Amino acid sequence: MSKKKIISIVTLIVLIIGLSVAGIFEYKHVKEVKAQRLAQQQQAMPAGKKPSEYTVGKDYNEAIKTSKPVLVLFYADWCRYCIRFMPIYEQAVEKYGNDMEFAKVNVEDRKYEKLVQDSRISGFPTVIIIDKKYDNKAIVPNSSLGTIDDLSVELDRFIRIRKLLDNK
Repeated sequence: MSKKKIISIVTLIVLIIGLSVAGIFEYKHVKEVKAQRLAQQQQAMPAGKKPSEYTVGKDYNEAIKTSKPVLVLFYADWCRYCIRFMPIYEQAVEKYGNDMEFAKVNVEDRKYEKLVQDSRISGFPTVIIIDKKYDNKAIVPNSSLGTIDDLSVELDRFIRIRKLLDNK
């Protein structure tokens, strides 16, 4: 073999070994970064009560019988976003209790299985306003569930429109 071929082969082997070692270090780094992010997410998880432990809101079947519109919260106890949303839901009950009824539906409760399917619930929390008087159903966007102010924008708009319809 010529010297050039030997040098080329050795260079290629060194390059392959170098890339392999760099890949191992990169893999370890990515793994460490993922572990750090997971730890941060777990620290950021709310330590609040489960949604089912809150006493605000009525049973869905009871709430839907009233003439008021009903704000229905579909939740799962294991859902961290549901846990985070519950204090906001509680504030909404206090603020809008005269204008609407409030109901919580645990999506894992078998008695609500058909309701969950019919409502096409696919994420948690899902908040829907049901107004039987006007045969209206409105999904509150999840982007409005972050603060009571965000949720109030949606609820105020709904109540304002309902009052306009009532005055016609």
